[in-house]
Amino acid sequence: MKSFVSLLPKQQFIGLTLALSLSLLLGPFATSAQAAQQRDVEGIAAIVNDQVISLFDVDQRVDLFFATSGIEKSPEMTERMRAQVLRSLVDEKLQLQEAERVEISIAAKEVEDRMKVLATEGKMTLEGIKKFLSEKNIETTSLEQQLRAELAWSQFVRRSFGGRVKVGDQEIEEQYNKAVRAVNQTRYLVSEILLNLDNFSNEAQVAQLSGEIVKQLQSGVAFGAVARQFSIAPTAARGGQLGWVTADQLDRRLASVVQNMQAGQVSSPIPTNAGLYIIALADKRAGGNDPSKNQFDVLSLTFPKETKASKIDRFIADFKTCRRAQQSAKKSKISAKRTGLRELGQLTRQMAGAVGNLEAGQLANPLSTAQGIELYAVCDRKDDLGIEISRDQISDNIFSQRVAMMARRHLRDLRRDAVVEYR
Repeated sequence: MKSFVSLLPKQQFIGLTLALSLSLLLGPFATSAQAAQQRDVEGIAAIVNDQVISLFDVDQRVDLFFATSGIEKSPEMTERMRAQVLRSLVDEKLQLQEAERVEISIAAKEVEDRMKVLATEGKMTLEGIKKFLSEKNIETTSLEQQLRAELAWSQFVRRSFGGRVKVGDQEIEEQYNKAVRAVNQTRYLVSEILLNLDNFSNEAQVAQLSGEIVKQLQSGVAFGAVARQFSIAPTAARGGQLGWVTADQLDRRLASVVQNMQAGQVSSPIPTNAGLYIIALADKRAGGNDPSKNQFDVLSLTFPKETKASKIDRFIADFKTCRRAQQSAKKSKISAKRTGLRELGQLTRQMAGAVGNLEAGQLANPLSTAQGIELYAVCDRKDDLGIEISRDQISDNIFSQRVAMMARRHLRDLRRDAVVEYR
């Protein structure tokens, strides 16, 4: 049986892992499917406020993670993470208990609907997901319980903290003006993974796990898939995508690292007050507008080499629109092709050089080529405006960051007050 990663293209695979969040990644790991089957199904891994996490539950979640994450399973990776990932399953129990306390319950249909979304994003069917799990000896209930906890905690967080977070107009305006002032600074297309240090018992384990994650990412494992399962940042649901940012929009420790990275690189773990960050730099762009990003829709007309100059001159003089020019070219049996809107940098060097300074409705001077006499007409042009700045997006970012911070603090309080017995 092929691995799940090999069954799907990378983007489809990332879509399928959208809802497999932090607790899926940090679910205790078994060394093999055979070892999981040999465990006593009734064995207890932990008791959380009188509710049991069984060894079987743990093993199932482990197998589910390895089957969907793309992370290479090894005895070293498994043993290194066992204690820490068990704590995340404890967190999941605490989240479900807290949701139940305020009478939040997730119906079976809600879980099934979420699974259908996963199936659609992964170009699969609901039955296809169930079949895949069955082939891996993973019970569907393991995934269903993961999704139920995610849905319940999401509802609890929105209900409990959403109304308590207020983002003022002045604050939005200050952030907006700061972004406008930075418009000419270098921008970085960044993705992030934020590891929760509360899930580790000592610095050595932090270093081992984060180092293993970086190693896997650098070997080609999809950053977005890992971010959705590892990261506790608000960007986790977007695969860790932070978007285009300037250095002064980042924590100073992150900024100093990003400024020295090359596009395509993944950083070493970066310690901050919020946790341990791993950063991926997809691209960087100098400040201001980028002419190579301007888009042109070009009509290319190719006249036979023997065409008289007077005929081409008449064609140019009669030019009104690209549509009429195409119709006229067809009647005269002149080759005519349109590019559709494409960035200037994506056009051929010859075409880009001819139309780069033209506006919509203008024609370039005829060029003699090996194919004939080329005439380029700009049918449409859309200039790059740089990174667009939205007050609504700024407000949403501030809101989501604050709600996420309040949710993390509340979960920390739940851990402190819980009665948890590890076996």
